Amino acid sequence: MSRARSCRFARNATLPSRCSRLLPLLAALLLAPLVARAHNPDTSYARVTIGEHEVRFRFTYDLFTLQKVVALDADRDGRTTRAELQRGLPEIHAFLRRHIAIEIDATTADFGAPGGFVWPPDSGDAIAEADYHTASGLIHFDFRRPVADPPENVALAFRFIAPLSDRHTVLGSFDHRGATHEVTFTRFEPDYDYVTGYEPPLWQRLWQFLRLGLAHIFFGYDHLCFLLALVVASRFRELVKIVTSFTVAHSLTLILAALDVMRLPVRLVESGIAATIIYVAIQNLRGAPTERRWMLTFGFGLIHGFGFANVLGEMNLPTTSLVRCLLSFNVGVEIGQLAFIAAALPLVAWLRRGQHERRTIIAISGLLALFGAAWFTDRALNLGAMPF
Repeated sequence: MSRARSCRFARNATLPSRCSRLLPLLAALLLAPLVARAHNPDTSYARVTIGEHEVRFRFTYDLFTLQKVVALDADRDGRTTRAELQRGLPEIHAFLRRHIAIEIDATTADFGAPGGFVWPPDSGDAIAEADYHTASGLIHFDFRRPVADPPENVALAFRFIAPLSDRHTVLGSFDHRGATHEVTFTRFEPDYDYVTGYEPPLWQRLWQFLRLGLAHIFFGYDHLCFLLALVVASRFRELVKIVTSFTVAHSLTLILAALDVMRLPVRLVESGIAATIIYVAIQNLRGAPTERRWMLTFGFGLIHGFGFANVLGEMNLPTTSLVRCLLSFNVGVEIGQLAFIAAALPLVAWLRRGQHERRTIIAISGLLALFGAAWFTDRALNLGAMPF
């Protein structure tokens, strides 16, 4: 098209050559003010600059949009001054932190320390209301987030697009190692996960997965309830076999699922985990023998392994050293569950002293059966009332 346009201009040229050379310059001078002021009032901007030791965020809005967040023109004189914007800065920062979600390396983060705002250089100390929705009214808000190591991925999600306007669009860019990746955020696509391609050292990745395994046990209340149901009615010798069989079973399905050798629907797995709690609790209430419970626990451990794999499925799993990372996650799980059993066993033994043994088993198992039933109903029917 550019070649055709050049030919057309050559055919229509009737002015002297000097004048024809001046025409592009004259057009540029005439259009420059219009281009400088061009800006869609339903558009804001986001720029993420990813460095080795920090991630910088710049969010840019016109005053027309900012007035929807906080009343900046306090004296209502039809213009916003630099001082008025400074007074409204805490409320603007709070709005941004509340409505923009950040994840660094699949972990929720914040923007870091604010760097104030950047006032339009050619606007003096005040911007007239007529320029609120133009490029002359664009304000930049900068934040710096330090990171110990270069991040593997940075995700950005906007939650305020619909409240501002159904048509509001955020033009975003991710800058990393001299390359720029542009993204458009809308109410239909409000988030984006940028992968940097950085691979951390193996020891660091193993430590990350070990901590994740620990955290999953301590915050995986359904797994803890299952372990408590086993502890409350079992003797120490039986527990050794039970924990061993549970470990072998869930390690097996964890690795198979993480490697995509075998997968089960998440809803089925989560409902199955709740069902294991109910079953063991009812067995305790019935006073069923526990000598061979390790075989039952092996089968239930296979189900729990798929649940552990679902947690890993939400992460960006590494392409290298995957098996070692899975084993590290599993070690974290084992450390967590052994710590829980070590803490629960003396307490349960104390409660079971003398004639209170049967009452303790019934009371704890009954409560666990109720929790299991609630989880099973919620997960099987996909109610979302118990997101823990």
